[in-house]
Amino acid sequence: MSEPRTITVEQARAAVLESGQLVGLDGPYFLASEDAEWSRLHFAEAPPLAARVVITRRDQAPREVVIRWAEYEAQEQPDPDWNALRAAKPMTIFGSEVERHAYRVVFADVLAPLLTATPTAYVDGPAPWETPAQPTPRDWRAELLGATDVEALDAVVREARAAKVFSPTQEGTDLDRAWKAHRKQLLKAGAEDAWSAPTPPRAVAAPSDHLPPAGANRAARRATSRKKGRRR
Repeated sequence: MSEPRTITVEQARAAVLESGQLVGLDGPYFLASEDAEWSRLHFAEAPPLAARVVITRRDQAPREVVIRWAEYEAQEQPDPDWNALRAAKPMTIFGSEVERHAYRVVFADVLAPLLTATPTAYVDGPAPWETPAQPTPRDWRAELLGATDVEALDAVVREARAAKVFSPTQEGTDLDRAWKAHRKQLLKAGAEDAWSAPTPPRAVAAPSDHLPPAGANRAARRATSRKKGRRR
């Protein structure tokens, strides 16, 4: 009986190959009916009865791993698309499952770090912790009205338009009006700040009235020259 699908075959294969312990993997093989022989191909419309692989780990004997379709098919998962795909491609999906199960059986110690939880229900398909987390939706109203300057607001508006946030709905229209009103407030606040900024003082030339007139200096020099002439 196959175990709950807690990790994908791609995850298991990558971990096993990275360990360097895999010597060989023969298969998968399919059994079309009870009196048929194992075959690598399955062409019948009905799913195969079973699938098997022979897996060999270093320093260990080859091990045959077999799972039955009846047990695997009973593990329905909630996603109907996955169940339909499994029914439409039994060889591909069932072959991947027997390979994954073989890794779980022979390389349990290698895959143990990947098994961080135990499923609560015995189901096939991705476990809840294997499903990628959905991104948290952005709060566009909070981002738009929380912008503290026009440049930051315009950047958010461009992203919102790319995401088609301002749709022709009541919510989209209200949000479009809200950011435009907020932008006007930011522009007004910026203009008021510019008017209230102090004007730097204008430089004033130092007064020159302490200097003697230019004519007085020339008269003083002529008087001094006449005195020197008399002394001679």
